[in-house]
Amino acid sequence: MCDFVRPILEVVKFIGRPAKKYLDYDRKFSNYVDDFRQAQEELRARQVDIQQQLQDEHRFGKKPKQEVENWLKVVAEKISHAQGVEDRVSKGKWFFHSFLGKIVDEATHEIKEVYAKGQFSNGLVVNDPSTTKVKLPTEELAGATKVEEVYRYLMEDGVRKIGVCGMGGVGKTTIMKHVHNKLLEETKFSKLIWTTVSQDFNIRTLQERIACQLGEELNNNEETTTRAAKLSEMLRKQGRYVLILDDVWSSFSLNDVGILEPTADNGCKLVLTTRSEEVVRSMGCKKVEVVCLSANEALQLFLSKVGQDLLPNPKIESIMELIVEECAGLPLAIVTVAGTMKGIYDPLRWEISLKTLRGQTRNMKDVEDKVFGCLVFSYEHLETRDKYCFLHCALFPEDYEFDLEEIIERWIEDGLMDEMGTRKEMQDFGHVVLEKLKENCLLERVHYGDGDCIKMHDVVRDMALHITKKSSTRFFVKAGMQLTELPDEQQWTEDLEKVSLMRNSITTIPPSMLPFKCEKLTTLLLSNNPLKEIPDSFFDHMPNLKILDLSFSLFESLPNSLSNLKNLTTLLLSYCTSLENVPSLSKLKALKKLDLRYTSIKKIPQGLEELINLRYLNLGFTESLIEISKELLSKLCRLQYLVIHPVSIGMEEIRELNKLEVFEGCFFNMHDLSKYVGERKRLHNYLIWVTKELSHPFRDVYLDVNGYSKWVIFANIDMNSGDGIILPYDIQELQVVSCEGMTSLNDIRGWDDATNLKECAIFGCDEVEYIFLSKCHQFETLESLELHDLENLKGIVREPLIGTFSSLKQIIVYECRKIKNLFSSKWVLQNLEEIIVTFCEEIEEIIVSEEEGAGTFIKHTFPKLRKLDLMELPELKRICSKNGVMVCDSLQDMMIRHCPKLKRIPLYLHLLDLDNTKPSPPPSLKQIIVHPKECLETMEWDNPHANNALRPFFKFWDDRTEQWKQAV
Repeated sequence: MCDFVRPILEVVKFIGRPAKKYLDYDRKFSNYVDDFRQAQEELRARQVDIQQQLQDEHRFGKKPKQEVENWLKVVAEKISHAQGVEDRVSKGKWFFHSFLGKIVDEATHEIKEVYAKGQFSNGLVVNDPSTTKVKLPTEELAGATKVEEVYRYLMEDGVRKIGVCGMGGVGKTTIMKHVHNKLLEETKFSKLIWTTVSQDFNIRTLQERIACQLGEELNNNEETTTRAAKLSEMLRKQGRYVLILDDVWSSFSLNDVGILEPTADNGCKLVLTTRSEEVVRSMGCKKVEVVCLSANEALQLFLSKVGQDLLPNPKIESIMELIVEECAGLPLAIVTVAGTMKGIYDPLRWEISLKTLRGQTRNMKDVEDKVFGCLVFSYEHLETRDKYCFLHCALFPEDYEFDLEEIIERWIEDGLMDEMGTRKEMQDFGHVVLEKLKENCLLERVHYGDGDCIKMHDVVRDMALHITKKSSTRFFVKAGMQLTELPDEQQWTEDLEKVSLMRNSITTIPPSMLPFKCEKLTTLLLSNNPLKEIPDSFFDHMPNLKILDLSFSLFESLPNSLSNLKNLTTLLLSYCTSLENVPSLSKLKALKKLDLRYTSIKKIPQGLEELINLRYLNLGFTESLIEISKELLSKLCRLQYLVIHPVSIGMEEIRELNKLEVFEGCFFNMHDLSKYVGERKRLHNYLIWVTKELSHPFRDVYLDVNGYSKWVIFANIDMNSGDGIILPYDIQELQVVSCEGMTSLNDIRGWDDATNLKECAIFGCDEVEYIFLSKCHQFETLESLELHDLENLKGIVREPLIGTFSSLKQIIVYECRKIKNLFSSKWVLQNLEEIIVTFCEEIEEIIVSEEEGAGTFIKHTFPKLRKLDLMELPELKRICSKNGVMVCDSLQDMMIRHCPKLKRIPLYLHLLDLDNTKPSPPPSLKQIIVHPKECLETMEWDNPHANNALRPFFKFWDDRTEQWKQAV
């Protein structure tokens, strides 16, 4: 789902942003990518050189300089980030080169900056006082670890309790052993105590282990409370100590055990390692999350264990890289596999090992026990329903990134949330389950753009599939394996319950390969295959099939055997763009979900009106569907989710749907919208178009269930037609596109009742003169305001006011030619993060102040402003008054482009001394882009030293290299 939603979202974002600044990124995209890759190669080469030099200089009595360690850490972070950008380039997940080009360019500049700092003229190491204290035996660390972060928290006074968390086998214990050994070199703590807790935790055992570390004993015949008191006294005598509790599985009371609560007074520290974020949170610890190794780090760790002497063999080297890739950056898996392959010089044995490793389970010696064993513990820690939810994720391809709502929807389809009454309750509970799985490190977060996805680690997925082989629910998963035909009949065994063949290249299903022995089959996932035809009898021997996913296929019709699947609860046919005919559904009385969006059906499938258990019906973007019977929807009285467009429906047709929670549809007139508002249905999500014709680009707006989910979009209509417009009272986002009959939002009936509006965008409405006539409730809730191509816009608010847009985060004004200024100095904008003004030909001032003549120094404070872009503004004379400055301590990026009359950048600079000679730029400032460069030469500065203070941040366009360059 992520692959298809994200491009649509990017289209919407692109419509709402200035486009011209991105043209260069699009036109010279390949050049930006080449420069990006060259910068990566140079940084990696310098990293290798520094690491080798460090290895040569590092000996007993010496330790790396802090600046060297910090630089290597930053390098690892930048390389990891660069890999993410590289993945986007290679996978083409972004819809426009222009957007991706900007990200590539920014990443290139960051890499070059880090490269330039990697010069250490006086060596890489300093003296390290030796110690006679006993160090813990430990493995060599790989890559950029969390050792320094944990160590820093221990040495500082601000953090008393630290929780090191991460999936099983990721290296938490190894990190803490290194931290322990590093602490031995310090004198801050008088005692270091290391105790392993393990899954079989009980208070008395932990008491005994801690006491043993102190060289003491506790009486087994005494009450636990008495033992706790005695242990507390033992610990108190130690003075300032660090207690490290390794492998904690559940939270517990420190007081019950007898562990002193770390405080500033006693100077003690507590560190625990755990797989659960919940343990970290519930025990009040500072979280330090340990993640998997990058590809390069993983390979280096593997080589350190398997031996460098294998590298001269190029065939083994290439297989080795593939094996390391299969270990997915998990140190325990890497070390275990490397140990298995150590001393093997036969390339054939390496090939066999690779094939084995790529299987559904890792059957190599000791791998299952050492790797799966760790992960199975996390799995067994789950409740029964959570286990089923976890195993369901293994049906999807390796490295598949789930949108959060997508995976929850899959669980709902599987009946795992059925006891919940409403979809909202199901979704909320699904988020609870997701958090449990993430906290137990069985699913991991993936940051993507503005949101998060989750994925199942490769090793964890293999473990899940391994579990299904031994459980009563048998899985057969060949998802994303590039299959061109259905698996052999012998693999369709009688005990199979869930089969996933999604995301392959299967084009046909020969009648000779029909799965005849699938009486227990409940789930069949065949989506994202270029299937052109399914044999007539294909479903005849699947009587218990409940979930059938054929989305993103190429067939024009479905076999009649589908009509006999009486136990089917979910039928997914979305994006089957060639599908015109669906067989009768009258016998599918158990069906709860039917998804036909983006199909070419010309009429409603026969028998749809008889599906009395149907909860979910999606007929979105069924362009060929001409009409829907007026009686149809009223018979589907259990519907909770309804999407139907571009065909229009009347309010009467959904009036009886009392269980409806989500609605996405199109009204062709104001009358139906007014009726909808009059009903005051309490929907959790809705997206309503009011337009004469739902056509591109309006039809590509997507219902964003992760963000604001109550949208109304007016497009190409007369806002004064009929009885006028009445807005739903709970609307969160409003868009008005190319409409007539509106001079301001106050013209809309019910505007005063829309007290929860979060986003507002107005495009191409030539009659609009002001957005608001006077102060209104929306000033308190509005977070984003986008104004595009408003030919006669004079201002945002007509009447002068003293007020606050207390929630406003973003304001974008594009091609509003007659506007003279943006906002008043009397407005309070404490949450504003972005100001973008582009192609406004007559704008003269951004912030208008009525106090200019008073001679007083005026501070315009924007505590959260990160981005200020002023582009193509030929009449802009000033950002604020001559005696005014902008206090923007969070500012990161500023662009002044083609503003020839602008002579002053009123950025407030804090002074570092009393004689005003050392102004300091905002601490978060990254860059100030000025174009053309000559404009800077005529800039006026309030402080004569401001130019020098800001010079490191100035960037100019270099015509020779055709890129932004740092000022010299």
